[in-house]
Amino acid sequence: MKRNLLAYFIVVILLLPPVSLWAQVSTSSITGVVTDASGAVVASAKVELKNEDTGAAFNGATTSAGVYSFASLTPGRYTVTVTQPGFQTFSSVHNVLTVGTPLVIDISLKVAAVGQSVQVVESTYQRIETSNATVSDVMDTKQVQDLPLNGRNPLTLLTLEPGVVQRTTQAAGSGTHVFGSRDRSHNVTIDGIDANESTVPNPQSNIQRLNPDNVQEFRTVTLDPTAEYGRNSGANVMVATRSGTNDFHGTAFYFNRNTDYNANEWFNNANGQPRPDLKLHQYGFDVGGPIKQEKTFFFGSFQNNSIKQSAPISSIFGTPLVYTSSLRNGMYDQWNQSKFRQPGGLKRQPASRRAELRGQRNHELCGQL
Repeated sequence: MKRNLLAYFIVVILLLPPVSLWAQVSTSSITGVVTDASGAVVASAKVELKNEDTGAAFNGATTSAGVYSFASLTPGRYTVTVTQPGFQTFSSVHNVLTVGTPLVIDISLKVAAVGQSVQVVESTYQRIETSNATVSDVMDTKQVQDLPLNGRNPLTLLTLEPGVVQRTTQAAGSGTHVFGSRDRSHNVTIDGIDANESTVPNPQSNIQRLNPDNVQEFRTVTLDPTAEYGRNSGANVMVATRSGTNDFHGTAFYFNRNTDYNANEWFNNANGQPRPDLKLHQYGFDVGGPIKQEKTFFFGSFQNNSIKQSAPISSIFGTPLVYTSSLRNGMYDQWNQSKFRQPGGLKRQPASRRAELRGQRNHELCGQL
């Protein structure tokens, strides 16, 4: 019995580190130092943090060093309120917290009579990361929903990041290189959970089919990731999915692409070929809202893709030659590799020349044997 309990606790301990790491990369934190007008730290001040979108509130207090900290926060807008007897109530609103990047909000309290308060609206200046040398960028909700996306895949936006190079679709692997790394050296997490394809990790086409409706934002770390990311040297992509709010919201959508909307390509026109068939239907919906006001929320989305497509020859084989009818029937003895007919295909040889070529090839084959 004791051995079974010991084995159980060992397994639990071994499982704890990955869980804590996932929490670090799927959420973020807000910290800061509370001081008075002279710069001295204010201990035991009450600090309230409130999510402006959901109304969820968190309470804490400053330490003896005047420090407060709230960890494991979901991305969103937050209001920080600090109260301490003998000081004005301080409130900082519209503080935007993004996935994977801690937010530092230092607060200075002013001495005042009871009941006086001061409110600070968060400035729109670009915050500078001073805690590490990580190079990263975040695509927020507005960018994910408003920027044009081929196929409604929000992760295609990471190719717009500095240092990212996209190869052609005919190359092997994902075709995405970050500052010279291999195209398979990527790591994608969704709400802190591993979302990598095991053989060929592809940041644009991971095992979870994301769409602009269920993604709140995502951060792409392209250079000098900190220890909690690890695993690969390429892009570290952290996706935060949407959550419900205190109000019920829902949308439905339908997108269509059709052959009739497209022009034919040059090689097809030259050879009298019809336009490649393309019929794409994308439809779905999303809905979210509260289960318990300011406490528990739900969100769900559905998308279905119905695709019928035939690719043009040039996209598979490159610029094609147009073969003669005999070559299409498998008669390769008429092939003269040194002369081509443009754009009519491979040149057909006279019967006497074909017999001469066959005899020459048979002679070369016998000589090799």
